[in-house]
Amino acid sequence: MVPEITPEWLLITAAIAMLISLVEAWLATLIIYGKVEFLRKIFPATHNLIRSHVDFTIMTALAGVLYLIITHLNLEIPDWVITIFCIGVLYNPSGFIAKAINPEMGGANTTFGKVMVCLGFVPATIGFGYTSLAILEVLV
Repeated sequence: MVPEITPEWLLITAAIAMLISLVEAWLATLIIYGKVEFLRKIFPATHNLIRSHVDFTIMTALAGVLYLIITHLNLEIPDWVITIFCIGVLYNPSGFIAKAINPEMGGANTTFGKVMVCLGFVPATIGFGYTSLAILEVLV
C-alpha cells in the first residue's frame, strides 16, 4: 500500500538524496585520496561521481526549501506533481552515476539519444516549474 501523498514526500526524497550524496562523497574521497583501486575500477570517471554528489546535494536543498515554502504558503500541490517532483529529484543526478560507472553511457550522438537525454529532465522541470508557478500565483 502506498502511503498518502503529501508535501512531506519532498522531505523524504530530500533525505534520500542527501544520503546518496554522502555515500558518493565518501566514494569519491576513497578513490581520489585513499587510492582505493577496486572503487576506481567501478567508477572510472570519478568526476561524474562528484557531479552526481553535487547534483544530489542541490536537489536536497531545493526539495527542502520548496517543502518549506509549500507548507508556509499552504499551497495545494496535486499528488501527481509531488510524485513526479520526487522522481525528478532522484532521477536527474542519477545520469552522472551511470556515467561515472560507464563513461560511454548516455551518449547523445543520435537524435534518439538526444531526445532521451532531454526527456530525463522532464520530471524535475514539471515539479519545479509547477511549484514555482503556484508560488508566483499566490505572491504576485
